[in-house]
Amino acid sequence: MGPFDLLAPEPAPRFGAAPRRNAYVELHNLIAAAESAAEFGPADRVRISRRHGVDLALEFADERRHLYQRLLDDRLADGDLGREDRRVLARVAETLALDADALRSVHERAFGTAVSEAVSDDCLDVEERLLLYKLQHLLGLDPRVADGAYDVLARERLLKTIAAALCDGELSPDEEEEIEAVRRSLSLEIPGHVRTLLGHARDRWRVRRGELPTVEVDADLRRGETAHFEGRMRWSRLDVRRFERHVGERALQTGRTGGMEVPGRALAGTQHIGQVILTDRRVLLHPDGALPDQIRVDRLLQILRFRNGTVLRTKADRRLYLDPGARNETFYTVLHKVMFARRAEGPD
Repeated sequence: MGPFDLLAPEPAPRFGAAPRRNAYVELHNLIAAAESAAEFGPADRVRISRRHGVDLALEFADERRHLYQRLLDDRLADGDLGREDRRVLARVAETLALDADALRSVHERAFGTAVSEAVSDDCLDVEERLLLYKLQHLLGLDPRVADGAYDVLARERLLKTIAAALCDGELSPDEEEEIEAVRRSLSLEIPGHVRTLLGHARDRWRVRRGELPTVEVDADLRRGETAHFEGRMRWSRLDVRRFERHVGERALQTGRTGGMEVPGRALAGTQHIGQVILTDRRVLLHPDGALPDQIRVDRLLQILRFRNGTVLRTKADRRLYLDPGARNETFYTVLHKVMFARRAEGPD
């Protein structure tokens, strides 16, 4: 019965009692050799236990659970658990003295495997949903446990799809469509922080292909003014001498600073943290607990991208260091496009 081979009993020693494990071996082989569930039952367990002086209702618990688990996996291989399957499993559990508590972990594992297989193709059709509900009922699982198992495994599948799409740091329309299809199919919601990451990746994809993203901001913009970037970051003025000495004259002239970092010793004055909004006309700075500031785009003379931030230089020779963190490349690229778009339009 089932995918079982017969076990060889351990040889009896010359002196003393036979190995206790042979009691389990005999019970295992009785079930394995049976052609139907009618050929064994709890009475056989009691009989074998008495003959070997072993209580098979208490000993070899792991082996008994493993035997039941292998049979359950075999019966689930066709994607269903029919009436005859359930009758055989119940008989085996009774014979092996496995109650609901003993089988809980086995059933939860089987349900988790079924969920993994159901979501493996990033889709969960009606038949698969019905099967999972059926298994939840037939295996006697707590609905909260079953829902939790599904939620964890389905979310893992969705997040793997998202991670694969974001491996290059960008999110194309096709990739976004694929993620949304998986999300809908698995009946999940994408966590807020992950949606934020997707939004940043979408912006990078658009910017690198010449598009300027537009964002809704909670700020008083002028008539016709459009916001293209918003995010929290830190910023401060620069000590010009220390900054220029660190960067070097040639790098400042060519603008090739992408492989360099702005050192902490080059920062001067108060270091602010707050919201920064980039529009087609201004860089708006809203520090926490301080008055807002702004820099007009048409007053920018130069912007320099560093590995750890972006430096703005105005025509009045004001130097400002901004650190957008992981969004530095997007911020710099958007600002660069805005600057040259303004210059092409000419003065207001």
